[in-house]
Amino acid sequence: MNTKKPLYKEKLKIERELGELYAIQRNQNWIELEKPYKSGYYMVFDLRDDIKNRDDAWVFYECIRLVGKTIWCRDKSFKRKTGKGKYEYLRPGIGEIYEKAYENLHPAVKKYFTQLQPWNKNWHPYWKKYVCNIPSYYLVEKIKPRWITHYKEFDSVVAQQKDEKYDLLRDEKFWPILGWYGGAPKDFRKSYTRSDRRNSKQTAKRNIANGGDDLDDYEYRYAHRHSARWDYW
Repeated sequence: MNTKKPLYKEKLKIERELGELYAIQRNQNWIELEKPYKSGYYMVFDLRDDIKNRDDAWVFYECIRLVGKTIWCRDKSFKRKTGKGKYEYLRPGIGEIYEKAYENLHPAVKKYFTQLQPWNKNWHPYWKKYVCNIPSYYLVEKIKPRWITHYKEFDSVVAQQKDEKYDLLRDEKFWPILGWYGGAPKDFRKSYTRSDRRNSKQTAKRNIANGGDDLDDYEYRYAHRHSARWDYW
């Protein structure tokens, strides 16, 4: 791709402006609600009562703060549907930290973290990760309500400008250098029946088997842009 083309520079300018609008939205103020409301439940890790009474309980609380994963559910069942008549139960987990966070830990907390060894050749050894190894029986699961106390300020002008920039990026003139943002635009998509797809595949196979240079000895059912050469794979 030639990055010096005016079209590519125009695209970069729109993307930069879109990023600035996203930054404005992220930095908008939070406004306190007059009356908080409950929105589902959290499940978090807590310490067992006997572990809480230990002098070093703060160490385990720090581990939970660093790597304990919180999950949310609409009700206290913490059950999620995975298929027809199939469900799975959600549970909090333990995450990992990187080297920079590990180096800033208190020595008492450090001893409960172990470096995670690379498990394949694509993992970068210089991205050192550390996993927490506190005994799992120290922890218990605790459910608490999720209270919404603030909402983020909404600027309709910024939202409208962001949508306009996003639409510009999807304009047809950028297709040669852009590809698709979230898939091809709806007005460009073409749906096929099972018979249509079967015909496209058979036509592609026959043309490939025939060995023609352009693979077009047998006629496609649709215009070339929507032919088997585009939809087969």
